[in-house]
Amino acid sequence: MKRLGTVLHLSPHGHLIVRLEAPSLPKMNAKVVTKKMDTIGTVYDVFGPEQSPYVSVKVDKKMPKSRVQALQKERVYVA
Repeated sequence: MKRLGTVLHLSPHGHLIVRLEAPSLPKMNAKVVTKKMDTIGTVYDVFGPEQSPYVSVKVDKKMPKSRVQALQKERVYVA
């Protein structure tokens, strides 16, 4: 399990926007989880400046919206 970054907010398209903390970029469609290993979704896109990129995480459809909104400012990981 590698640290991905910190969740900033939920985009209008329903994706979580994460500020990347790891020095290496995650693989596309990599599984994203919480510290307790609860599945959040998958890496959908990497964007932004090279020095401090962001990751868009496509949220799992089974996850309730209230739980998704509660993830703001939480650290997330790649499994």
